[in-house]
Amino acid sequence: MRAEDAGARTWLYAAFAGWALCVWVLAMFGMGGSIDRLDDDPSLRQTLPTPGAPGNERLGPLPQYGDIAARPLFTDNRRPQPFVIDPMGETGEASNDFDYMLTSVLRTPDLQMVILQPGGGGDPVRVKQGGAPDSAPGWVLQSVEARRAVFAGPEGERTLELRVFDGVGGQAPTAIAAPPADASGMPGPAPPAVADADMVVRPRATGGAQAPEQSGPQGPGAPGGATDAAAQQQAAQDQVEMIRRRIEERRARLRQEESARSNQPANQTK
Repeated sequence: MRAEDAGARTWLYAAFAGWALCVWVLAMFGMGGSIDRLDDDPSLRQTLPTPGAPGNERLGPLPQYGDIAARPLFTDNRRPQPFVIDPMGETGEASNDFDYMLTSVLRTPDLQMVILQPGGGGDPVRVKQGGAPDSAPGWVLQSVEARRAVFAGPEGERTLELRVFDGVGGQAPTAIAAPPADASGMPGPAPPAVADADMVVRPRATGGAQAPEQSGPQGPGAPGGATDAAAQQQAAQDQVEMIRRRIEERRARLRQEESARSNQPANQTK
């Protein structure tokens, strides 16, 4: 390739190669071989600072601080307060705080468990036999009976009775009116059902076969009491039978009308 055709990149590579060749040649002739360390100059050394004298002991003897224990700083009355360290829980108060109500008992051959309700409200707590509530780890469930549970804790044993509904706070039951008593003092039969023209059965209060008025004493022990009751029952049965016959007649009449309507288009076609 001629020199006139060389580009700028070619000249740059040529200059770099020439510079490297010059450095190699100078190194062959001993360039950099005469570099040595200077001799130590004592005048250039700096003096180290002198340490100060040790001060007096800051802490005195232990009896000197007895007033701190007699009058602690972090109490309102500056008097020592009793405390309990329980390794089973975080604090002594948490292990002794046992305010629960027994709401359910589960007893099986393989499982003994109770459900507790916190006295201050909250979610129910399930505890198996041998376990303890999370908020009161010091109280362990010892035994489970049909209507009670026994817990053992730092204050001894505590028995919880199964809570039962006391009738306070619930919804009152719906009052049901009793049927009127008949002449004999016994509750009368329920009002029979009557069918109307639309095949809808509705209860209707009827007088039925009422017992004749008597001037004598009435009641189960009266001579005519049993006869009147039997007469009323027979009248009620007769009325039910009459209603059944009316329903059957109505159904037969509807079937006849339906059959007539179905045959009418066939006759018109003929």
